[in-house]
Amino acid sequence: MIIAIEGVDGAGKNTLTGRLVARLTDAGRSVATLAYPRYDAEPLGPAMRGLLGGDARLAPLAAAPRATAMMFALDRAASRPALDALTDANDVVILDRYIASNAAYGAARLPAAERAGFPAWVADLELGSLALPAPDLQVLLRVPVAKARAGAAARAGDDPDRPLDAFESDGGLQERCARMYEDLAARNWISPWLIVDRDSAVGLIEGWLGALLR
Repeated sequence: MIIAIEGVDGAGKNTLTGRLVARLTDAGRSVATLAYPRYDAEPLGPAMRGLLGGDARLAPLAAAPRATAMMFALDRAASRPALDALTDANDVVILDRYIASNAAYGAARLPAAERAGFPAWVADLELGSLALPAPDLQVLLRVPVAKARAGAAARAGDDPDRPLDAFESDGGLQERCARMYEDLAARNWISPWLIVDRDSAVGLIEGWLGALLR
């Protein structure tokens, strides 16, 4: 079973992932995690980090939302052997970002007139052409954008090797991305969604898992 945790930068996806791992492990279930983008994975990881970090050599690519989305999608495609191995060996695999992040962030970077059709383009690319598995559940961690931005800034302040990237530092982009996530979740884009906040998240996800945790 694949569960994808989604939300704007700084929402607390990593914290939620850790809480779920602990709860599932306590319940006697095997669980693994994987986070996207995989910045340390060759060959695409360093390029993605450079793109988001403002590397001038990658500026033309960074300025093209569909080209950027293609790079993120190809990183997931390259991870397929590892993802398959994790799903084969565990009851649950929790992903920190997955296909929906491409749909939400990519659409948020496009002109308004082009946003509605972008999620379908991403689904055709990642689920169709690249044959990635659809998640069994997608969880939108809903946090006010201002609070999420403060969280991202605090994380960057605590870790000098993790400064805010181009997406995290763009408040307008984060606001548009939050709206795109809400739209995707409201229509259960590609698979079922749960919308949660930090306090209710674990309990609601446990309820959805139902028999798995019994």
